[in-house]
Amino acid sequence: MKKYFITGGLGYIGTKFSQAALKRGDGVLAYDNLLYEQDRDKLISKITWNQNASNYSLVIGDVRNIRLLKLSLEAYRPDYVLHFAELSSVYACDHNPPFTEDINYLASKKVLRLCEELKIPVLYNSSSSVYGNQKEIRLMTEGDALPATTDNYCKNKLKMEKYIKSRVEDNEDFKIVVFRPATVFGLSPRFRIELLPNHFTYCAISKGLLRVSELNAYRAAIDIQELIEGYFKVIDQGNWDHLIYNIGHYNLSKMQFAVGIQSIVNCKIALIQDVGDLRNLQIDCSLFNKEFDFKPSKKYENTIKEVADWLDTNLLEIEKTNFAGILNMSLERWRQIN
Repeated sequence: MKKYFITGGLGYIGTKFSQAALKRGDGVLAYDNLLYEQDRDKLISKITWNQNASNYSLVIGDVRNIRLLKLSLEAYRPDYVLHFAELSSVYACDHNPPFTEDINYLASKKVLRLCEELKIPVLYNSSSSVYGNQKEIRLMTEGDALPATTDNYCKNKLKMEKYIKSRVEDNEDFKIVVFRPATVFGLSPRFRIELLPNHFTYCAISKGLLRVSELNAYRAAIDIQELIEGYFKVIDQGNWDHLIYNIGHYNLSKMQFAVGIQSIVNCKIALIQDVGDLRNLQIDCSLFNKEFDFKPSKKYENTIKEVADWLDTNLLEIEKTNFAGILNMSLERWRQIN
């Protein structure tokens, strides 16, 4: 049995990973400050349903509280730390730059330094968004030059990548792997409704209309369950040849995302003026796929069908409660983009 310590453990990816780890018979300690007002009791019930609940525990804590974090790590003694406790919305990061730097850079550095001192291997998520707005569409590799960043989310991700590289250069025994995930979508105990495919599906279900800007702009995407399977590929192998890996499945234009949803949900597609998100990228994941024999195969439409069914069942409740716990941005901002 392996033990995992997950910062941001009650987030979108953290809850899904916890669920999968428990099904494998592993243990999880989730560390989370409930920034997005998640219903922790409901989430814990979903995560531990039909599993050995004694293998799961939760510490309500902020990653800036290094004393509590260190005490929790020393007491639990995990095999891996998955550091997911960063602000993960471009809108949220741009809304409050000092807070973003405090969490996504200054606190993250301390978290990783603590793991280095305690000799705990780390899985860290950067983002495929660091590839920005590509003028010439091609598959971007981990070694390609990156554009200058314009948003605080990517700025801090790249600062963290630079910091991690420096730590590995100084200490070759520090085990850490950095992922640049594609846009993640699909169902999780803690759903995130504003991620592009999830958001588009919500609009199709609730309004019967997809309002899409930049129809020919591309994004990489991956089903959340397949992302989790990718993490376990690394954990099960126990070693890796490179520091940074792209991980994803699809490279689709916004129009292709929309048409895929339209094949599942009866809705119209309308072109609108640009709304400010200028990312346009495709990523090459062959480095990761080859090294870890990773073969994502779930059809885009199958994930959309799962999301659409869940939204159809829960639409009244999530709108009645003002999207409580499933947004990584303010309700005001969410209403502006809808």
